[in-house]
Amino acid sequence: MRWARLTGDGAGLLVAGAPSYDLAVRRWTSEHLDATRHNGDLVPGGRVYVNLDAAHHGIGTASCGPGTLPQHTLEARPTSLRITLRGSRPPG
Repeated sequence: MRWARLTGDGAGLLVAGAPSYDLAVRRWTSEHLDATRHNGDLVPGGRVYVNLDAAHHGIGTASCGPGTLPQHTLEARPTSLRITLRGSRPPG
């Protein structure tokens, strides 16, 4: 995505990126996801966690089906990403 506006009760956050970025917004951390056996066991906390990534690797391990398609495979290489964070007022 190129931009997202995160809002709640009151002011929010505008996130803009160039050229683009991947965004995950959750009530639990990546560590919480790794530690739980079932997603239903996750309990939302009092914070919102925002993860910004330059890209994501595609799905597929070839363990019981096809591997990741070549166009969705990430290789280690230098990359750059410009992110702007700005306070945002709710619409209206």
